[in-house]
Amino acid sequence: MISLKLLCVLFAVIAAVSGGSLTKCARIEPLVYAVEPHRNLTVYCVLNQTCVQESGFATRAEELYWEINGERIPDSQYTANESVSAVTFQHALSSSNTLNCNINLYGHVKTTLHGAFFNMGYPPEKPQNLSCICYNKDRLTCTWDPGRPTLIPTNYTLKQSWKALDQDYSSKLLQYDSISSPADRARGRKSAVSKYGHFKKQRPRRDGAREDCIAKQSNSCTLSSLMFQVYIDTTFWVVAKNNLGIAESDRFTVDIVDIYKPNAPAIVRAVSAVQLQRALKIEWLNPGDYFKLKYNLRYRKKDSADWEEVPSVDLATHRTSYTLQDLQPYTTYILSLRCKLVDERGYWSDWSKEYEATTPESAPSRGPELWRKVGEAESNGTRTVRLMWKDLGTYANGKILGYNVTLKTPSRLLDAFYTSERECSVTVPRDRVQATIVAYNSYDVSPPSSVIIPPATRRGTLPPEIDVKAFPKDHGLWVEWKGLPSTSVYGYILEWCGNAEEQTCEWQREPASATGAFLRGDLKPLTYYGIKVHPLYRDGSERPKYADAYLEQGVPEEGPTVHSKTVEKKRAVLVWTEVPLHNRNGFITNYTLQYGTKNGPMTSVTLNGTQLEYTMTSLTGDTVYHVSVTANTEKGGRAGPPFTFSTDKFDPGEVEAIVVSSCIGFLLLLLVIGILFCNKREFIKKHIWPNVPDPSKSNIAQWSPQTPTRHDSKNHPFQDGSFTDVSVVEITADEKKSYSEQDLKSVDLMKKNTSEGFSSGIGGSSCLSSPRLSISDTDEVESSQNTSSTVQYSTVIISGYRGQQPTVPVQPMFTRSESTQPLLESEERPDEQQVLEIPNQYFKQNCTQEDTAGRLQAFLQENLPPQEVLNQNQHLSGPSHETDIHGFSVGQNVSIEGQPATAEIDTAVKSYLPQTVRQGGYMPQ
Repeated sequence: MISLKLLCVLFAVIAAVSGGSLTKCARIEPLVYAVEPHRNLTVYCVLNQTCVQESGFATRAEELYWEINGERIPDSQYTANESVSAVTFQHALSSSNTLNCNINLYGHVKTTLHGAFFNMGYPPEKPQNLSCICYNKDRLTCTWDPGRPTLIPTNYTLKQSWKALDQDYSSKLLQYDSISSPADRARGRKSAVSKYGHFKKQRPRRDGAREDCIAKQSNSCTLSSLMFQVYIDTTFWVVAKNNLGIAESDRFTVDIVDIYKPNAPAIVRAVSAVQLQRALKIEWLNPGDYFKLKYNLRYRKKDSADWEEVPSVDLATHRTSYTLQDLQPYTTYILSLRCKLVDERGYWSDWSKEYEATTPESAPSRGPELWRKVGEAESNGTRTVRLMWKDLGTYANGKILGYNVTLKTPSRLLDAFYTSERECSVTVPRDRVQATIVAYNSYDVSPPSSVIIPPATRRGTLPPEIDVKAFPKDHGLWVEWKGLPSTSVYGYILEWCGNAEEQTCEWQREPASATGAFLRGDLKPLTYYGIKVHPLYRDGSERPKYADAYLEQGVPEEGPTVHSKTVEKKRAVLVWTEVPLHNRNGFITNYTLQYGTKNGPMTSVTLNGTQLEYTMTSLTGDTVYHVSVTANTEKGGRAGPPFTFSTDKFDPGEVEAIVVSSCIGFLLLLLVIGILFCNKREFIKKHIWPNVPDPSKSNIAQWSPQTPTRHDSKNHPFQDGSFTDVSVVEITADEKKSYSEQDLKSVDLMKKNTSEGFSSGIGGSSCLSSPRLSISDTDEVESSQNTSSTVQYSTVIISGYRGQQPTVPVQPMFTRSESTQPLLESEERPDEQQVLEIPNQYFKQNCTQEDTAGRLQAFLQENLPPQEVLNQNQHLSGPSHETDIHGFSVGQNVSIEGQPATAEIDTAVKSYLPQTVRQGGYMPQ
């Protein structure tokens, strides 16, 4: 294994040595260094056969192969014979390329015989637009346009040649002598001889060449002062050269003086004097003494960007100073200077470095702008006045040190004081007062400014009004007025306020001759300005005029907010709020209202800018509408938030009309039913509610043995017994009959109770029913008013205490049963007193009013034991007292439905109880 590695290394070394000797036997022709893109290139690898034979290798050109940038070129692109191998390229692969001619020694050892390196590029184009400038005879720079980039190294050379013209030596001498100043004339003539003296000997004309300028850049080259001459025609041209070609520019012939550009002069000082408050003496240094120059001088205020220039005729001669006049006092100016050959040849120099200078102070050129705000008068007539004045600015002509304020009336001086502020508050009397202010600096005082404070009580007619308009103009806000002659006022005050937050009102003063002015201040677009113009009348009266304007209008920032004022079925009143002033961004010219249903078409209405309410008509009831309002300016509009409302289902009063008509119809229906009821009263009464006797009015209740208020208990034969009063139902008879008292007395007690109209308490018509009891024989027949439930049974109590026999005859008692079923107490409790129930049908079907007593007695005989019947008969036939069911005294005549009778009833039976009392208690029914 080790021996094999050693053999391989040894073989490689031998191959390298052998190949190294072989590389001296090949070369590539031609050796190119640049190739144009998309251009064919053919190169050759040539073998020196003699050298090959000496190297010990039998190598032929057919064994060679080519590589470019490390990649083998296909064999189809090259040809070969015994000693030459040729390859043709369609184009270069990259901007930089490496080409190798190779051979494989011993069949597999790659050996490079020769190589070449070349770039892809272009030949130079012809340089264009050659121009030259001579800078103050210190250097000369020429520039040109090199054209398309070559992509390969290219050399640019600026060449020049000059011609000595066949001309008189004296003319050349005089020409050169004119460029120097008179003080240096001798030195200049000497220089001219040294430079142009040889021209006189040069005949005929001879051309000469100067040193070339090798450009460091592809588009310019600079020559030093030793490489060019003035006042001689010099020809310049540019030569461009690279591996792919050579190109030359056109010739450019010029006298150096014609392309001369001097350096800028240097301002050394600007002198100001107190005696010349409006002037500055400027001094400078010229760039050299080679030529005579002329100048341009410009100046501006420090806070301004606009330059002013001194007329060129004032600086058309060679000089080193100039006095600048008509300047503002105590003002800082920026100065700058440039120069050019006096004969207008060549170029202007650059502007010099700016120089600052300040003029001296002088008296202020005008008084401060003065205005006042008058407060309310006090009880004693005095007023507090706020005096305000503006900074003089550029009219101060110096530093303002303070202000003198004077207050006086037409008759006397009120006050005079000094202040350094620009406002103050004073107290003045009720009279007319004139306020005067004077500003002063270190040099002098300003003219006075005055304002009239009118008297507290002013009489007379007001001065005439003026017409005021305000509108944007020339990027400012212009206010103009008319209507007053200049003799009636001594000035105008313009006062304006913006709508921006924390923005105070500003004002300015204009002379009496003015009819308009621009508002001075920091005005902003999209801001509303309320403007007030005060004419300053000589008597102090005021009548300001108002105007408003925008410097620039825009679209409102928000739209109106809509809400409903009234909503009805077919009509709605909408109102909306104005857009806030600071969000309008312009004047509202009109409003656009749009409304409609969700899926229906929208209706648009245009309203004027002052209308804030609109009435919508012809709407549909119980419908939802969508509304939006847009506020428009001259620049566009902005819609407010959408608003939705629903119309009513009924109009106002429509519900009331329906209710009233329904009530009227219902009342009419009730009226018709009432009429029908009255006409069919008997028919309806018969079928709906028959007459029901009222037990409370029946005199059977007087049979109760326990009525302490109506009889004396010690005389009652059954005072130890328990009896129940009888509920009596009164039923009115159909006919009214009269009976005499004698007939009534002939009837027994039971007959009396039945024939006199007392009811047994049984509902319906029965033989116990009788005409209604009345106090007088002339009372009308009354109808029954009670419609109580039908009582099916009446109970006759015939026994006394349970288990005892009464010692006196028992009087039968009637009680009302509330039940419609038969009473079964006697069956369940036989030891108690016996109660006989008499059905109503017995009396109703078998009795008449006249035989009630007899039938009742027969009924009792059929249903009671003999002893009880005997006792009952004795009781019925016993003596009685004359009284009525209401407890009247004995012997009183009572009329029962036209049937006169005298009822003699035991005083023990004068009242009734609603229930049957047994053994001292109540027995439920």
